[in-house]
Amino acid sequence: MIRVLSLIKPMILLLCLTAAAEGYAQSEALRPLDTGRHSLGIFTGSTALIGIDYARPIGRKTWLRSCFSYMDFNVRDWETNFNRYEQYASINLNVRNSSLSLLVDHLIASKLNLRLVTGLGLFLMNDFSGSIKLRDPLKINDIYFEPDELGYVYGGLRYNLRFNPYFGIALGRLVHPARRLTVSLDMGTFYKGAPEVFINGTALIRNNEHNAEILTNNMSGYRWFPVFNLRFGYSIDPKDNP
Repeated sequence: MIRVLSLIKPMILLLCLTAAAEGYAQSEALRPLDTGRHSLGIFTGSTALIGIDYARPIGRKTWLRSCFSYMDFNVRDWETNFNRYEQYASINLNVRNSSLSLLVDHLIASKLNLRLVTGLGLFLMNDFSGSIKLRDPLKINDIYFEPDELGYVYGGLRYNLRFNPYFGIALGRLVHPARRLTVSLDMGTFYKGAPEVFINGTALIRNNEHNAEILTNNMSGYRWFPVFNLRFGYSIDPKDNP
């Protein structure tokens, strides 16, 4: 029940903002053919290495946009001292954050090319994991320990909420009445719920799993995932062959 209430409150706020923006938008003259075209787009940013979408008009100032975001990559043997330590560490990262989304874009200020965007994302993969290990031997009380003797720490976090509401705005044209190509920027957030943290270790630094519950509690406030995506669109008039 608490989770449902936490979702309802921002939705009510967005509805109020939409109503207020609607009054402002009605005072502006809509540019011709702004919403008469369909659009194919590719995008990249915080939620996608590469993403594709298709937008079609469902009203005079509204589009329905279906999106696929692909975010699945690994980083291996990245060495860093975080610009503050003498010891260097070797880090491996795994990012799994691919999703299908259905978004509604509503034009609220045609002169500014500003849209209000709401929708829902289905995250097919929704976790981040990695490991960290010292690169060089570590001296403790005149005794040197090799990296393999010390072991490594591994862990990550995952989001168990599969369906994630989206709220945001977009700047730039989704379609253009005269030109084929458009550029726009999506800025918003997915609500992902509280993450679950897992952690453990090997060799001398094993038995870290008892810290997982503490870290999960500390991370419980990080429920919103920021979205900054740059989109390149191709406008299509369904009545003509592009």
